[in-house]
Amino acid sequence: MATAFQGFRADSFLFFEELARNNQKAWFDHNRARYDQHVVGAFRGLLEALTPFLLKLNSHFETAGKTNGNFSRINRDIRFSKDKSPYKPNFYLYVYNGCHDRGHAGRLYVGLSADCLTVGFSIYGSWRGPKGALETVFRKRVASHRQLFESLLARVVRARRYETYWHREEKGEWAQHPGMPRHPEDWLTLHAWVVRKVFLPNARGLASPGFARHVERIFRELYPLYVFTSVATPKWEAEFKKVL
Repeated sequence: MATAFQGFRADSFLFFEELARNNQKAWFDHNRARYDQHVVGAFRGLLEALTPFLLKLNSHFETAGKTNGNFSRINRDIRFSKDKSPYKPNFYLYVYNGCHDRGHAGRLYVGLSADCLTVGFSIYGSWRGPKGALETVFRKRVASHRQLFESLLARVVRARRYETYWHREEKGEWAQHPGMPRHPEDWLTLHAWVVRKVFLPNARGLASPGFARHVERIFRELYPLYVFTSVATPKWEAEFKKVL
């Protein structure tokens, strides 16, 4: 498996395009070498290229490259899914605070599917067990620092034209809403928020090693969202002002 990052090329997208038509173990086993090289290999190479930048951005960021840590699993847990196909149609790199579980707080991410590659920030609420940063930090901080949050949205999300959407459980269903919440109370009841850039398979520079620098720029721009939503230490405001 190659470790040097070469970009995300046509073969990376083609793997998931064909998987959508052949989502079964026999096909996957026959094409595992393609998956290892063009999906896992590309992501491992990207993480290796990003690691010095990530640790400089935040020394607590996890960069060990473990599955279910930095990398998502391709296998689907069919026990809890209506879709009983054995493999997921996407793959993710997650950058998060290694002092906590990956789902505890916000994270920077890169995601690949048959249709596109996305680079962004996301934060999700906790469905089971102890409450995470969305409930204990983000919602409270929006209420107590509303003006600061509005400035953050204006300078990062709107000014740099990031795509964004949010989720909330409504009448027992997981509902997705495009754009940003329109009402102040929505920020206090949402269960997920995603901010991202979308790259189509033929996007300029995507298939070159230099795309890693583009990911760095996006992560640097979105890092203030991570600080505002997820950093719980008393010195969070000083760090926030430093990176905004």
